[in-house]
Amino acid sequence: MTDHDLLIDKLSRGASPVKRTRPTGWRVLAWIAMALPCGAAASLIVHRTLNDWSQPGMQWAALQLLLTFLTGTLAIRNAFQMSIAGRRPLGWRWFMPLVGVWLVSILINLRNAPETAGHMEGTNCYLFMMVVSIPMMAIVIGYLRQTRALFPVRSLAVAGAGVACMALSLLSLCHPIHLHWLDFIQHLGAIATIVLLTILFGRRWVVLR
Repeated sequence: MTDHDLLIDKLSRGASPVKRTRPTGWRVLAWIAMALPCGAAASLIVHRTLNDWSQPGMQWAALQLLLTFLTGTLAIRNAFQMSIAGRRPLGWRWFMPLVGVWLVSILINLRNAPETAGHMEGTNCYLFMMVVSIPMMAIVIGYLRQTRALFPVRSLAVAGAGVACMALSLLSLCHPIHLHWLDFIQHLGAIATIVLLTILFGRRWVVLR
């Protein structure tokens, strides 16, 4: 077609209004309000009992819960920011202190754990995290689909890390305060699996077309 004005007029008539994306902060809050209740409901499938927060040493569990929730929230925010061209996500300097303090608290917890603590918790912990992450994963992929992404794998990987942190936060509510090495390894395995599954399941839906 050589008539550019005719082409522009034709495309203009066929164009539909673009819905403005809500601010990232509101999207993060809306995701949390939807994802966490869905994850908590899914956890009913897995047999768990809530922690007794009056036990000695529960301050470590509370600290780990706070750190994983905060890290997960920032990771979800980064995923939403990265999916929109021109937005600047938070740098690694925001995450390294949180992850560092979390790892230190885990190591202290492992050092103080009795020899018999948590030997049978590993497999159930992995299953718990996978079950609660499925609805949260689906919701975050739906949110990323609204804006697509220039770099879908990167956005999905960060979103998967956020979902994994939220799954770990839910696990902290019902995990024994004493952690065994096997538990910790299974937690890390679940985190890696959640990130990988988020990328695999979401890649076809959030690609910028």
